[in-house]
Amino acid sequence: MNLRTERTEYPSADGTASIPAYVAAPASPGPHPAVLILRGVAGPEDGYAEIAERLASWGYLALLHGWKIRGDDPPDATVEADLTGALAFLRSHPAADPTRLAVFGFCRGGVHALMAAAAHPDLRLVVIFHGFAFRPERARPGLQPYDLAQAIAVPALVLHGTRDEQAPVEGMRQLEESVRKSGRPIEFRYYEDARHGFAVRTHPGYDAPAAQASFAEARKFVDAAFSPPGMSGG
Repeated sequence: MNLRTERTEYPSADGTASIPAYVAAPASPGPHPAVLILRGVAGPEDGYAEIAERLASWGYLALLHGWKIRGDDPPDATVEADLTGALAFLRSHPAADPTRLAVFGFCRGGVHALMAAAAHPDLRLVVIFHGFAFRPERARPGLQPYDLAQAIAVPALVLHGTRDEQAPVEGMRQLEESVRKSGRPIEFRYYEDARHGFAVRTHPGYDAPAAQASFAEARKFVDAAFSPPGMSGG
């Protein structure tokens, strides 16, 4: 599998910082459908870089957004400015197709993914792995995923474990019922006994079978919308 990878950076929209990033893309010039990857708090970057490379093997350009330069719990205004900078960089990337943009969020990055989709209507798909229906009590106050989901107008897929100790499945079921009643285009898949962080190899909650199954679901979801060139890998 021939991929191109690079470490780069881009300015936040608030002009206060340069945000580190990791880009993985197919070796061909493209343009490729593009995915913004929003990581969680726990674990080193390696697991997320591997996810970027996995998406590149599917035929996508993947941009891993280094939001943790802002700390583990930045305020919403900072998150929004950094997301705007990340998406501006992604839209302008010569190998990215700006008409086919998606966002993948993991853990806390799932909250950020909903924020991005609510604020940037050119994002066409959202996929969230072990995200939050409600912000943890210990977190800085801010926009609630439960409320943000009511503004989502594009297809979204939520992948969640039934033993998630950080974001209990009962809250996710409540969110599912809420968006079903409001007609939001959000689908839910649950993984029996999977814990928080099940999809990320370097997360303490990693679960290989659940990770494999969830990425298969995610790939089917994005391929159905974007139809990238056939690539090998899984």
